Amino acid sequence: MNKEEIDINQELEQMRQDYAALKERFDKQQIINEKLMQNAMKKDVGRMFLSKKSIPVTIALFIIAVILCYVQGFDWWVPLSLIIYGLLTIPGVFWVYKGIREEDIYNGDILSTTKSLREFKKRYVILVTGICVLFFLFVILATFYMTSMNISAELMWRRGIIIALLCVGTLILEYYSAKRLLSACDAIIERLKMKDE
Repeated sequence: MNKEEIDINQELEQMRQDYAALKERFDKQQIINEKLMQNAMKKDVGRMFLSKKSIPVTIALFIIAVILCYVQGFDWWVPLSLIIYGLLTIPGVFWVYKGIREEDIYNGDILSTTKSLREFKKRYVILVTGICVLFFLFVILATFYMTSMNISAELMWRRGIIIALLCVGTLILEYYSAKRLLSACDAIIERLKMKDE
């Protein structure tokens, strides 16, 4: 071998070593990126399934609220409104999550999971809209009922303000909760697309 061939072989060997080092660094970076993506996905999936996991607590709170209404001597329409609200929203939550499972998000087919998540978002928006309509109907019913009662104007205003504040506060909480859940759903869909690419 002449000197030129030796130099070429040395350069090729150096290039192989550089390539192996780059490949190793790339693989490590890819593993780190995948771990970061999985951690972010777990957080978003946890946020997304929080409503479904909190159903037993929600049912318990509804039962306590109805019992408190009867114990405190509230008029019949207040506990009835709570019961109707619970009977519509709790099955509504199960309807929203129909066909969506945590395992499918992590391990399922990317296209069908993305489609299921988009359907979930549509159903969730319908449920939240229904909840808002129920609250407005409750406020209207409460207003008509209080104006027909034989109570002082001052007491009527106090009750009306309390009901309005509770409804507005609940709607604000529902809005921010829905916004977080839908953004978590969007983030999951985006990560699934990145995973597919």
